[in-house]
Amino acid sequence: MATPKKYTLRELQEIREAKKMNAVARMTAFYRANPHRFAKDYLNINLRLFQKILIFMMNWSTHFIFFASRGLGKKVADLMRNH
Repeated sequence: MATPKKYTLRELQEIREAKKMNAVARMTAFYRANPHRFAKDYLNINLRLFQKILIFMMNWSTHFIFFASRGLGKKVADLMRNH
């Protein structure tokens, strides 16, 4: 029967650091692929569906143009007041 390997303090620190860096890499990849979820989870901003779509498309496309109508600003201001 094999005995478990005993790690030195330095090896344990390196293992912990590697685990932390892997977790950071996974979260970074997730939020880069889902910027609208970053706004919700990290910035605590509740976005409307059209805002989520706009943010996703801005991230996905290298060329993005959004033509907002004059009424959109008023609509967003009204929505913000209702929260």
